[in-house]
Amino acid sequence: MLRWIFVMKLFMKNKCNILLLMWLWEVQVPLLVLGQASVMDTATNATCKHATDMWGDPNPNIFYVCAVVDEKQTPLQLHCPQGRGFFNGLGYLGCLPYDHWPACRPTVEQTNVQLAAGCDNQSQAETQPWPTQDPNQFYMCPGIAAVPLLLSCAPGKGFVATMATVGCADWSVWRRQMQCEEFY
Repeated sequence: MLRWIFVMKLFMKNKCNILLLMWLWEVQVPLLVLGQASVMDTATNATCKHATDMWGDPNPNIFYVCAVVDEKQTPLQLHCPQGRGFFNGLGYLGCLPYDHWPACRPTVEQTNVQLAAGCDNQSQAETQPWPTQDPNQFYMCPGIAAVPLLLSCAPGKGFVATMATVGCADWSVWRRQMQCEEFY
């Protein structure tokens, strides 16, 4: 029961996280009650920052909340639903759909223009692969006049397409290259 109170306090503080609350209620909270949520053990986030705080990991698919486990506050590692990433900043806090992120990603217009151009000409071959709104995925042309393939990076990596790096990189590199280090 104490964990339910914790979850309710957490979301009363952050009204814009109703969807995350619904997701926690249906998916994650039963895991917390059963004691099956993964407890983080890395030294950098080994203690809770605040009793009702949420904070992200360099991997935008992962975030942490504090919970009472064995009468002490312990950070619990949780995962955002597919297609969402944890964003903290610019007035946002929680698992947002990637196309609603206010920073760190190409705009919807940029990705739509790139996708509309497709694999129809040689210039596309010079600019591929290219990012999607979801940093876990990217597009690539298998050849001229082909349909672009939607591919995924390996777990623990995000797609980067900058002047310095193109391809799947560790999340810390992704954050640095996408100028997104302050939003988790």
